[in-house]
Amino acid sequence: MEERYNREDELMKSLLKEAGTEKPSSDFKSKIMLKVESRNTEISPYKPLISKPVWILIGGGVVASILALYLINTDYFFEYDLNFGVLSSIELPRIDLSRTMQIAIAFVALFFLEVPFLKRLMERNYQL
Repeated sequence: MEERYNREDELMKSLLKEAGTEKPSSDFKSKIMLKVESRNTEISPYKPLISKPVWILIGGGVVASILALYLINTDYFFEYDLNFGVLSSIELPRIDLSRTMQIAIAFVALFFLEVPFLKRLMERNYQL
Protein backbone atom coordinates (compact mmCIF):
# COMPACT_ATOMS: atom_id res chain seq x y z
CA MET A 1 0.00 0.00 0.00
CA GLU A 2 2.80 2.41 0.91
CA GLU A 3 4.66 1.50 -2.27
CA ARG A 4 1.66 2.63 -4.32
CA TYR A 5 1.59 6.01 -2.55
CA ASN A 6 5.35 6.41 -2.99
CA ARG A 7 5.01 5.78 -6.75
CA GLU A 8 2.18 8.31 -6.98
CA ASP A 9 4.22 10.82 -5.00
CA GLU A 10 7.24 10.38 -7.27
CA LEU A 11 5.03 10.72 -10.35
CA MET A 12 3.49 13.94 -9.03
CA LYS A 13 6.93 15.37 -8.24
CA SER A 14 8.21 14.59 -11.73
CA LEU A 15 5.10 16.11 -13.35
CA LEU A 16 5.51 19.30 -11.32
CA LYS A 17 9.17 19.56 -12.32
CA GLU A 18 8.27 19.17 -16.01
CA ALA A 19 5.41 21.65 -15.93
CA GLY A 20 7.14 24.16 -13.70
CA THR A 21 5.37 26.90 -11.83
CA GLU A 22 3.71 29.83 -13.51
CA LYS A 23 4.83 33.31 -12.63
CA PRO A 24 2.12 35.97 -12.52
CA SER A 25 2.59 39.15 -14.51
CA SER A 26 4.12 42.18 -12.83
CA ASP A 27 0.78 44.02 -12.58
CA PHE A 28 -1.20 40.99 -11.43
CA LYS A 29 -1.92 42.43 -7.99
CA SER A 30 -3.06 45.80 -9.36
CA LYS A 31 -5.43 44.09 -11.84
CA ILE A 32 -7.00 42.07 -9.04
CA MET A 33 -7.36 45.15 -6.85
CA LEU A 34 -9.03 47.08 -9.69
CA LYS A 35 -11.58 44.29 -10.09
CA VAL A 36 -12.22 44.22 -6.36
CA GLU A 37 -12.61 48.01 -6.17
CA SER A 38 -14.86 48.21 -9.23
CA ARG A 39 -17.34 45.75 -7.78
CA ASN A 40 -20.58 47.54 -7.01
CA THR A 41 -21.49 47.32 -3.38
CA GLU A 42 -24.49 49.10 -2.03
CA ILE A 43 -24.81 49.57 1.68
CA SER A 44 -28.45 49.24 2.53
CA PRO A 45 -29.80 51.45 5.30
CA TYR A 46 -30.53 49.81 8.62
CA LYS A 47 -34.07 48.50 8.87
CA PRO A 48 -35.09 47.03 12.21
CA LEU A 49 -36.57 43.57 12.17
CA ILE A 50 -39.62 44.73 14.10
CA SER A 51 -40.75 48.26 13.26
CA LYS A 52 -41.70 50.91 15.80
CA PRO A 53 -45.50 50.67 15.25
CA VAL A 54 -45.35 46.90 15.75
CA TRP A 55 -43.43 47.37 19.02
CA ILE A 56 -46.08 49.84 20.16
CA LEU A 57 -48.80 47.35 19.24
CA ILE A 58 -47.03 44.52 21.11
CA GLY A 59 -46.49 46.72 24.17
CA GLY A 60 -50.11 47.87 24.11
CA GLY A 61 -51.27 44.27 23.87
CA VAL A 62 -49.15 43.23 26.84
CA VAL A 63 -50.35 46.18 28.94
CA ALA A 64 -53.98 45.55 27.95
CA SER A 65 -53.65 41.86 28.83
CA ILE A 66 -52.19 42.62 32.25
CA LEU A 67 -54.85 45.22 32.98
CA ALA A 68 -57.60 42.88 31.80
CA LEU A 69 -56.34 40.09 34.06
CA TYR A 70 -56.16 42.46 37.01
CA LEU A 71 -59.45 44.30 36.55
CA ILE A 72 -61.88 41.71 35.18
CA ASN A 73 -63.82 39.74 37.76
CA THR A 74 -63.49 36.08 36.83
CA ASP A 75 -66.62 35.05 38.72
CA TYR A 76 -68.72 37.19 36.42
CA PHE A 77 -67.29 35.97 33.11
CA PHE A 78 -66.72 32.31 33.96
CA GLU A 79 -69.87 31.19 35.65
CA TYR A 80 -69.79 27.79 33.95
CA ASP A 81 -67.93 24.93 35.59
CA LEU A 82 -65.58 23.41 33.03
CA ASN A 83 -65.21 19.66 33.48
CA PHE A 84 -61.89 18.28 32.30
CA GLY A 85 -62.45 14.81 33.76
CA VAL A 86 -62.51 13.29 30.28
CA LEU A 87 -58.92 14.33 29.69
CA SER A 88 -57.68 12.53 32.80
CA SER A 89 -59.00 9.20 31.49
CA ILE A 90 -56.81 9.39 28.37
CA GLU A 91 -53.52 7.59 28.80
CA LEU A 92 -50.64 8.59 26.59
CA PRO A 93 -47.60 6.35 26.07
CA ARG A 94 -44.60 7.38 28.11
CA ILE A 95 -41.32 7.87 26.28
CA ASP A 96 -38.18 7.67 28.39
CA LEU A 97 -35.13 9.17 26.70
CA SER A 98 -31.76 9.66 28.28
CA ARG A 99 -30.54 13.22 28.81
CA THR A 100 -27.89 12.73 26.12
CA MET A 101 -30.50 11.63 23.59
CA GLN A 102 -32.69 14.63 24.42
CA ILE A 103 -29.78 17.01 23.85
CA ALA A 104 -28.86 15.25 20.59
CA ILE A 105 -32.43 15.53 19.29
CA ALA A 106 -32.52 19.21 20.25
CA PHE A 107 -29.25 19.90 18.40
CA VAL A 108 -30.45 18.09 15.28
CA ALA A 109 -33.72 20.02 15.35
CA LEU A 110 -31.85 23.32 15.74
CA PHE A 111 -29.52 22.35 12.89
CA PHE A 112 -32.43 21.70 10.54
CA LEU A 113 -34.03 24.98 11.60
CA GLU A 114 -30.81 26.92 11.08
CA VAL A 115 -29.94 25.64 7.59
CA PRO A 116 -32.60 27.63 5.66
CA PHE A 117 -31.68 30.84 7.50
CA LEU A 118 -27.98 30.39 6.78
CA LYS A 119 -28.70 29.53 3.15
CA ARG A 120 -30.72 32.72 2.72
CA LEU A 121 -27.99 34.74 4.45
CA MET A 122 -25.27 33.30 2.21
CA GLU A 123 -27.31 33.93 -0.95
CA ARG A 124 -28.08 37.51 0.07
CA ASN A 125 -24.63 38.54 1.31
CA TYR A 126 -22.33 36.67 -1.05
CA GLN A 127 -24.04 36.94 -4.41
CA LEU A 128 -21.61 37.72 -7.21
